[in-house]
Amino acid sequence: MGMSRGRQQGMALIIVLMLFAIISVLMAEVLFRQDRFLNRADNLLQWDKRYQYAMAAEVVAQQGLIDDLQDDVKNNAQIDDCVEEQWAVQLPPTPYEDAFLSASVQDLQGRYNLNWLIRADGDQFVRQPDRVAEFSGLLEAILSDQANSSRLANEMADWLDSNNIVDEVEGAEDPEYRDRRTPNMPAAHESELRALLGFQVADQPEDPMSWGVLTALPTGTTLNVNTASQLVLDAVIGSVAGAAGVKAVMDARADAPITGIDALLAMPAFNDLDQDKRDLLSARLGVSSEYFQVMVDVEVDGQLSRLVTRLYRGGGSDEQTVVISRQVSPLLTPLEPACN
Repeated sequence: MGMSRGRQQGMALIIVLMLFAIISVLMAEVLFRQDRFLNRADNLLQWDKRYQYAMAAEVVAQQGLIDDLQDDVKNNAQIDDCVEEQWAVQLPPTPYEDAFLSASVQDLQGRYNLNWLIRADGDQFVRQPDRVAEFSGLLEAILSDQANSSRLANEMADWLDSNNIVDEVEGAEDPEYRDRRTPNMPAAHESELRALLGFQVADQPEDPMSWGVLTALPTGTTLNVNTASQLVLDAVIGSVAGAAGVKAVMDARADAPITGIDALLAMPAFNDLDQDKRDLLSARLGVSSEYFQVMVDVEVDGQLSRLVTRLYRGGGSDEQTVVISRQVSPLLTPLEPACN
């Protein structure tokens, strides 16, 4: 009887110890999950705070663009350049409450538009071979693997045009892609270049900031000669008027913005162009812009966020700007300089 009672007490002790161990494990799990929940909630609150700060900076940038437009309309001279504009400035890291904000505004019409590779023909989009050739030259200047520039240019044209025919040997259409289809319509973002069949990691530009020479806008959007980088001018103007034409633009805008394309084409560097080429440049070039990008970096307690917003600002006296897209992106590159 005594031994049976001892066994029962031993079993009871074991059961108590097991229950205690189970309760301890459960408590540890509850505390662990509670800690994770609190950390996750704090991260979300901190992210939302940085996002709200970035949105506030975006509103300030929009107002700057609106003020600039109103000033242009008032002076009857709608010109956007990198010298005299209110928006063409860069905000260095600046303290605001418990955050540091830095921001810049870029003119998207100072970049090479991927959708220039096609033209609208009714409800179809048709490739433009001359544009493919000039885009190939631009890629050769910015990509690490220059030998792949022609292939990527032709694949980009096939990516955009409406037909499913490989127009050149180096192109690619739906049958060549295993896991995706070509959109057969204008690109929505320049990052679509990375989706091409022939694009490899080795094709990444040595300078990541080189991506800043590309954009994706409506097919008929003009290039602003006051804000375009020399790389883009070499591709668009250099392919028609040569290096002398590019130098004429760079020299003309050095001290004051170019006020009109007719005045630009009246310069001696363009005298030898035939009428067709002059008409081509006149249709492709401009001195003002409607599409802009606002980049805002926010730092709070050592945590960073970047908001990239693309805007459309109409060419009239309308006091509104339209947000095309907002993207929270990782800080893989420095803040892009203002006005390209």
